[in-house]
Amino acid sequence: MKKIFKIFILVIVLFSLSGCFNYKEINEYAIVSGISIDQSKDDPNKYEVGIQIMNAKKDEESDNSLITIYKAEGNTLYQAFEKIMLDSPKELYLGHNEVVVISEELLKYRNPLDYLDYFMRDSEVEKDSLVMVAKNENAYNVLKIITPIETIPSKNLKSTLSIADNFSGILTMVTIDEFISSLSNSGQEAIIPSIIITGNVKDGENMENIKESDPDAKLKFGNLGFFKDSKLVGYLSSDESTGYNFLAKTQNETYVNVKCDDKNYATIRISTSDLKEELSFKNNKPKVNVNVKVTADLLEYNCAADFIEDENYIKKLERKSAVKITKLMTKATDKLYKKEKSDVLGYGLKFYGQKYNEMKKLGYSKEKIKDDISFSFKTNVEIKSTELSIKSVKEKAKDE
Repeated sequence: MKKIFKIFILVIVLFSLSGCFNYKEINEYAIVSGISIDQSKDDPNKYEVGIQIMNAKKDEESDNSLITIYKAEGNTLYQAFEKIMLDSPKELYLGHNEVVVISEELLKYRNPLDYLDYFMRDSEVEKDSLVMVAKNENAYNVLKIITPIETIPSKNLKSTLSIADNFSGILTMVTIDEFISSLSNSGQEAIIPSIIITGNVKDGENMENIKESDPDAKLKFGNLGFFKDSKLVGYLSSDESTGYNFLAKTQNETYVNVKCDDKNYATIRISTSDLKEELSFKNNKPKVNVNVKVTADLLEYNCAADFIEDENYIKKLERKSAVKITKLMTKATDKLYKKEKSDVLGYGLKFYGQKYNEMKKLGYSKEKIKDDISFSFKTNVEIKSTELSIKSVKEKAKDE
């Protein structure tokens, strides 16, 4: 009897593993790779939603586009998607969506939490889609630009931003769930990378655009946009963006240029950085002491030097690099906290978590910390490698 019971259980298990009850063929879906959100031109309370669909029937050898785009308006995003489905011969699938592009106008006009709820509630929507702002342009136009190398614009945006995030130190990737989380947290504001269209949009819509060695229209990333009171208020400069990424601990490989004489520069590559923060109240005001330890490699040195004969060249460069990194962080905090009062680094939350009793005693809320906060920086740079060469090119030429 026990043997029969075990066989019965085994049969049930095998049947349950035989397939998915809601399985559908991939060719039954229209795979959405990019989404744009603009404010309606006719009704400011409605949204114009665009989608970019990967065209499975075309190939890169063809003169036909690899994408198809649709757009529709709605009081909600889902209503707009429903209208698009009336035109699409296939059911929309958002599980492989790469990017969400939102217009600058809409981000300045309305709190994104008013219209992004759909992305967190629908289980089929990709939560790791990258979000970005279309600077000085409709978000829908960004989806229309045919790009070289990676001819599907959404994939091009994701790949380019990923490379910039890893190597430039200026940009950072922000996913839709991270973006919504930042906006939802009291005591923190959001940050967002910007995308710019250079050239004529109409030229960029055609496949001819990618047949040129220098395309007429291109997609180019700008600097980081920052929020205040859940609305986009401005953009950081390149230096401020780099400083922000240091403080947010989001930079991977970052390059810093410093002067090695009156006219020439050296470039160091930061391989590792360790940032520690000490939160306190000084004279009853919030204070952050930032201590940064950086390990770097020397990539380029355009001044005369022999690093073996005189190690002072390296020590001097380490000191200059430390000063430069401190200036970058100072620029970021001056812009965000002294000038704009935007807490994108979440110090309201940090003080709330570590100094709650003192906050309560002094009458500070998470939202008010940013109004009085000050910063002190201490940076130490150690150059570990000069990339094999022990002399600069100029020093070698002098010896010869």
